[in-house]
Amino acid sequence: MTVLDALAPTAPWAGPMLYACLLFGLRYLVVAGFWFVMSRPVAGRGGGRAHAVTPGSRFDVRSAALHEAVRSAVAIGVFTLVYGVCAGWQLDRWMAVYLDDRHPLWWIPVSIVLALLLHDTLFYWLHRLMHTRALFRRVHLVHHRSIHPTSFAAYCFHPLEALLEGLAVLAVFCIVPMHLGAMLAFETIGLIYNCYGHCGREFYPVGWGSHPLGRWLNSSSNHAHHHLRGSGNYGLYFMVWDHLMGTAVEQNALQQDAPDTVPMELLPDSQMV
Repeated sequence: MTVLDALAPTAPWAGPMLYACLLFGLRYLVVAGFWFVMSRPVAGRGGGRAHAVTPGSRFDVRSAALHEAVRSAVAIGVFTLVYGVCAGWQLDRWMAVYLDDRHPLWWIPVSIVLALLLHDTLFYWLHRLMHTRALFRRVHLVHHRSIHPTSFAAYCFHPLEALLEGLAVLAVFCIVPMHLGAMLAFETIGLIYNCYGHCGREFYPVGWGSHPLGRWLNSSSNHAHHHLRGSGNYGLYFMVWDHLMGTAVEQNALQQDAPDTVPMELLPDSQMV
């Protein structure tokens, strides 16, 4: 047996890759498209409320969304490759995803909540890693080119970051036992909240950020601050780790002026972790 034979896939991989590509791609287009129509990040338009800082008249929202969608397509290709490798080399046997009734029905919503909490933890620390001097300009800058992101920026990643994000989600599936339906629900909820966070408008009630519950949940306003300043508010769904680690920035601390584009290569090192 040659080395190539030993490394060859031991199970079908093309079918799972095609399924993953269609699932990720169509779900992304539907969810991102919905938030884009609902909220276009241009002052005075869309639903919800404008952020403290909104794009000026020179901001070409369609060009920005197209750029983000193209980059997101590359990231979806990486996600698809990860799932294809897992299927072809049978690495999915390590996943705790099931189809039978080994767990009671009440475990399904509990597993989704646990998955969201674990994913938020992994995302927070991976996001902090992306903001180190070694990786920000080389990798994460692809995402931060969107100073005023649209919902299509949800998957706008460098391929390396897309790979790490995909592996983080797989880690969740290996740790938290989940029914297949719960797994799909978790992925869909994650994308919905991700697209909302980048949509450019705020849909939570006024004062939600200071509410006893709202201060622990991430919001579009919080993430808008992150894209404008390049630091702070690193969580995905929650603000728990941001509060614990001192990286939370209150919404009333948003800067009141910002250009439509910022040369992120010139960000001072003080804005990086």
